[in-house]
Amino acid sequence: MAAGGRAMIPFINVFCLEDTVMGSIFSQIPASAGRLAAFVMLAFFAIVSAPSAQDRGAEGADPVVARVDGTAIRQSDVLAGLENLPPQYADLPRETLIKAVMEKIIDGTLAANRARAAGLHKDPAYLLARSRAESQLLEQLFIQRLVERKITKRAVLRRYQRDRKSLVRGKRVRARHILLKTRQRALAVIDELRRGQDFAELARTYSTGPSKTQGGDLGFFKRDQMAPAFSKAAFALRKGEYSRAPVQTKFGWHVIKVEDIKAAAPPPFEEVRAELERKMTDEVIDKEMQSLRKGAKIERFLPAAPK
Repeated sequence: MAAGGRAMIPFINVFCLEDTVMGSIFSQIPASAGRLAAFVMLAFFAIVSAPSAQDRGAEGADPVVARVDGTAIRQSDVLAGLENLPPQYADLPRETLIKAVMEKIIDGTLAANRARAAGLHKDPAYLLARSRAESQLLEQLFIQRLVERKITKRAVLRRYQRDRKSLVRGKRVRARHILLKTRQRALAVIDELRRGQDFAELARTYSTGPSKTQGGDLGFFKRDQMAPAFSKAAFALRKGEYSRAPVQTKFGWHVIKVEDIKAAAPPPFEEVRAELERKMTDEVIDKEMQSLRKGAKIERFLPAAPK
């Protein structure tokens, strides 16, 4: 890289942090084409990032934090490296991660500078990797800008309002239950409820089900989430009511109490926003690619599959 150039950070993906957060992925790659490919990718990302006028003008807002033989490493480079770290490093002290990323950037810049000095930027393997990487980066940037332009909060909200009826969730109830082995035991529990005993306490005392420690609380559920007989009884009760007769399923005998009821209604916008964004993103990309294909001349030269 020419003196005064700027390091570029995507090669943080080429290095991995292990042991003291300073290991290199090169130690895990055989000394073969695999290692050469990794090195070529690192060299490409560092070499292609000569500074623009805009870069030079942003000196104050994006200070230089290190130089390697005249090559500037900026604060934004380190921050970009931090963003690309795998999730398992999230709990490490930020100061440790910053130092580790900085050293990896320095290593990558040294390697890229040496590669350029050795003429590897003219090597066919590098040129091929550069071409492929450039295509991938442009594709990603194109998709990113497309999504940013099309999938706005306003657009997602319009989609939510349009599809509200199809998003409606069925009636749900929140119930407690006491699971018992025999009908006689269930009848005895119902008798205690008639005498004013607390349902949750009875569940903790008598229930054989896993929810006994929560006072038999099953949370909210839809009709099709429970055994048919259980759901039929639960959805027939009003809020605050308990079953006056034991309900039998394959698990045993149940006494059921309904704590709350949620009528059929669409979920809140924020609850389904991410799901709608994913769906709309897929649709936008598919539509754009179909449009591009219609306006393009595509020639395929793959050999026919053997019969």
